[in-house]
Amino acid sequence: MNRAILLVSVCAGIVGVSYGMYTPLVPVFSRAELQADYSEVGIIGMANYLPYMFAPLFVGMVLDRMNKSYVLGAGVLLASISVFLLSSVQSIPEIIFFRLLAGIAHALFWPSSEVIISSNSETNARVKGISIFTAAWVAGFMIGPLAGNVVLETFDFKILFQAAAAVSLAAVVPSIMLLRYGRPVSQQSELRAHSASALQVGKEMAKYPAVSAVLLYYAVTFGVVLSVYPAYMEESSLSSQHIEYLFFIFGIARFATLFFVSRISKYGTLILALAVAATAAGMLIAYLFDSILSFAASLVLIGAATSIFYPVTFNMVTKNTPPSQMGQKLGAYEAMFGIGWAVGPLAVGFSSDSFGSSTPYLAFFILGSILAVSLTFVKKR
Repeated sequence: MNRAILLVSVCAGIVGVSYGMYTPLVPVFSRAELQADYSEVGIIGMANYLPYMFAPLFVGMVLDRMNKSYVLGAGVLLASISVFLLSSVQSIPEIIFFRLLAGIAHALFWPSSEVIISSNSETNARVKGISIFTAAWVAGFMIGPLAGNVVLETFDFKILFQAAAAVSLAAVVPSIMLLRYGRPVSQQSELRAHSASALQVGKEMAKYPAVSAVLLYYAVTFGVVLSVYPAYMEESSLSSQHIEYLFFIFGIARFATLFFVSRISKYGTLILALAVAATAAGMLIAYLFDSILSFAASLVLIGAATSIFYPVTFNMVTKNTPPSQMGQKLGAYEAMFGIGWAVGPLAVGFSSDSFGSSTPYLAFFILGSILAVSLTFVKKR
């Protein structure tokens, strides 16, 4: 592993721990401390992911013109500030604004990390570098809930948010050490993170309809699991500590599955159908049962599926793409994530208030089942 990938991965692991400590409990905090309804929980979740819809447009231009480690470091600092501010939140509009700041931080952190890895890797080693980076993020997110649970056993939400901010701040060190690897290089212009207009996103979705459908289903369900699902678990009388433990199990499922992705990725569409089916099954369990064991089973299935979606779809989208078009492809790819992450929590929040908190999970099961069957038929054809 080269030094640039190592440092970016260390940064991802540290920030991942911070995210894992507090992110699953933001919906619980919103419901318990601010008396938010599901619609407001959905808006809070949408605010966190909304900036990622526009990240390829603005962050891509910045990454082409300045040292990428500055952008990465700015993302880390903003993430720390936004989490710390949660400890003083008093109203729904405040938490929406602070989650919007956290979303901007993520929109700075993630694309800059990807571009640093791409620009410091050989073409045939980029997927491996992205996989290592993803594994570090997932490992951090797996450890985070345990660390958060330790804090909650003695302190309250306020101290938890402050502790998570302190952990995130530690990632500034590896981001500074990346200065020499983040300089703009004119010879590598083909690696730029191009902007992705709505038209470009539409064109890419038309080229890869099956992959696009999977990406949107994954993005929507993943955004809901992090932004609304914890509030649904809290409604079923699970404590904050139990929710942290369940997200630790979720992290284990994600991390363990990464070791098998390279072997099963050769099955392409078929393995994506299996991942969609696993997510749909997890959603059905969430709809039918409300015990801690059922939530654990649901999160294991969804967690394993999420570790399949990202690397397999990334490989399928970039597999036959020439370097000159890589930026445009990745811009559209990331924009699809942002659309799903933002729309999912908002839609589920309002539908939970209108039709019952369990109803969206039945809808995800039905949609996932239809998509999985469709993908299987596409593979046979």
